[in-house]
Amino acid sequence: MESLIYLLKVTACTVLFFGFYLLFLRKLTFFKINRFYLLVTLLLSFIIPTLQLELRREIAVVEEVAAEIPEIKPVSPAPVQFIQPVMVKDDQQVVHRIDWSALASYIYVGIALLLLLISLWRVLGLLKHTRGYTKNSDGLKLIPKTEGFTNCSFFYYVFIDGAALSATDLSVLLKHEQVHARQLHSIDKIILMVFKSILWFNPIVYLYDKALEQVHEYEADEITSGDFGNQAYANLLLKLAISKSDMPLVHNFVKSPIKARIKMLFDSKSKNMKKLMYLLALPVALGLFWLFAIQVVYAQQIKEGKKPAKDFYEGTLKGKVLKIEKTTMGGYTINLLSNGEIYPIYAADFKDKIKIGDELVTYISSKVLGMKTMDKKGKVIAELHGPVYIPNKITNSDGTLIFEEKIENYPFLYEANKARSALTRIKAIEKSGNNKIEKIVLNNGTYTINLDLRGQHITDKNFKVGDRVLAKFIGEKLVSKNTYTTDKMIVLYSQPKKYLIKNAALYNRFYLIDGKQKMVAVKDEPVVLSEAASPKIISFSKITGDVRNKTTYMNDAVMDFLNYKLEAKNIEFDQVNNRVIAKDGILKSLDGRSITTASSFDLDLNKGVFKMGHGKGELWADNLTNADHKKEDLSNAKDKVEYKALDSVRFSKDKSIVYLFGNAELRYNKLVVNGRKITYNKNNNTVLVNDATMISDDNKEVKKEVLYFNLKTAETH
Repeated sequence: MESLIYLLKVTACTVLFFGFYLLFLRKLTFFKINRFYLLVTLLLSFIIPTLQLELRREIAVVEEVAAEIPEIKPVSPAPVQFIQPVMVKDDQQVVHRIDWSALASYIYVGIALLLLLISLWRVLGLLKHTRGYTKNSDGLKLIPKTEGFTNCSFFYYVFIDGAALSATDLSVLLKHEQVHARQLHSIDKIILMVFKSILWFNPIVYLYDKALEQVHEYEADEITSGDFGNQAYANLLLKLAISKSDMPLVHNFVKSPIKARIKMLFDSKSKNMKKLMYLLALPVALGLFWLFAIQVVYAQQIKEGKKPAKDFYEGTLKGKVLKIEKTTMGGYTINLLSNGEIYPIYAADFKDKIKIGDELVTYISSKVLGMKTMDKKGKVIAELHGPVYIPNKITNSDGTLIFEEKIENYPFLYEANKARSALTRIKAIEKSGNNKIEKIVLNNGTYTINLDLRGQHITDKNFKVGDRVLAKFIGEKLVSKNTYTTDKMIVLYSQPKKYLIKNAALYNRFYLIDGKQKMVAVKDEPVVLSEAASPKIISFSKITGDVRNKTTYMNDAVMDFLNYKLEAKNIEFDQVNNRVIAKDGILKSLDGRSITTASSFDLDLNKGVFKMGHGKGELWADNLTNADHKKEDLSNAKDKVEYKALDSVRFSKDKSIVYLFGNAELRYNKLVVNGRKITYNKNNNTVLVNDATMISDDNKEVKKEVLYFNLKTAETH
């Protein structure tokens, strides 16, 4: 696609440059300058679009307070949220699409190569006739030729039909061809033949060829007629006008339009003052240079206190696209300049809809840190250094939608302390006669939450209708479809966090002074070895979960169970089945006997069964069950399906179908599949992959736009 865009820019340059030639320069008699103009502008047409220069402009930052676009801060002031899972419908329909841009590229390259081969064949065919020649005193190599192309030249080779010319006519013709040879006009012909092969679809390049050939003849006519006289020279042109040649590489004495050449012989010469007209071409070149080669970057001068928070992970960014690039892990990102900072935005789903310089409004839903891809031995083969921000919506600065992630909406989320949390907007504020707030109506576009504040005696002038807010509450009741009401509001924050309304009694029950949630600690009681191990959560940087299914998800977490400590980047704790799944972790025995590092752990605490992937070290099971001192080989987990994704992992309602988005990867034994989106159906063991790359057991690589196969039968479609 980028190469096709480049060729279109080249075409635009040729149109403007040749249009200027037709309007102002074609009738001037400065033939050498016209030849130089045509060649240089044709070369510039190819060079200008390749230049990428950056022009930085500093602009002042205007302070503004707007409810629509919050400051770049975390949406929730609390580090802990329990989040209900996002359910999506199963869609296994395979859509076969034609990649029109790739097809157009193949057609273009095929035709260009064919034309280049034809040009090479013509050169070889011409050189075949240059073997026997007679050299005259002027250095011309004379070759008798009565059929095909004759009375023409190629460099210093001159093909003549002596029987059809008198001695005088022959001397005039040789003088004419001598000018072509000494001015190296044949080089121009070869250059144009190459350019016509590359820009075969551009009609302007053929006009360039005809114009340049005409200038060659004008230049040779001018010099030759000066020695023999205009009238005698014109008579010879008319005499030989009936002979023609279809060889594009040679300079035929009468190939160019005879009428125009004879007219130019008798026209008065252009005055030297008209050479100033060539200076008018400079604005055309500068305009094209500015249009295609200059990238204006607006750098904002911002105060230190106004820089975006380094731990920003959710909010809205407004800025300009500086760069579009492919990451080391295969996905695409854009560099977005916003408030003086550059943010890498994951762009695989919309990179073809934007270009460098676009002004975008980006709604960020999450941030990915330290993503790595490892081989089967655990060696890191690709890594993302620094954060990548995941958008759920992208628009132009005028509000035109570019991309939006379709997700199911929820009225509120559950935090770990059982409080409800809703990021929404104020739809209405009802006050009593003494200006006390009685009711605040919240609406996120789908769900309405009525906060009954009559018992709290609150007076506030900061919150307005339309403000974006974060509400925390308990005791909600569903009073009608998509409408809840509660009289137990805990706290209401403005977004960005500047104002708040707080119910002190409830707030102190659920939160500490610094805003962190109060957690119920797990009692450290003696463990009976014959019973299932009960884990203890020691620490974490972030915790989310599914209250309904009693599953907890933690980042940068530490857990203890019996005599072991687990430290991992990501931990999933299934409380119903007493199962722990960890990624990029270290399992240590408290007595120091073993330290195990692995890319994945699967711990069944009820049975004391352990599995690990791509790991090293030793793991003993005697401290976890009342089994004997038995050492297990845990590195060979047969028929195990592993998967991960850069963007998100989602499940169908019954969790039988897994959806992986953004640089997704699925492993089954020695089979590795990568793609932009992967749908894995556990019921029938089928996998559907978009933009797929599959490496089979025998290390053969298969690439397909859409790949559908069965894990068990290995049948692909």
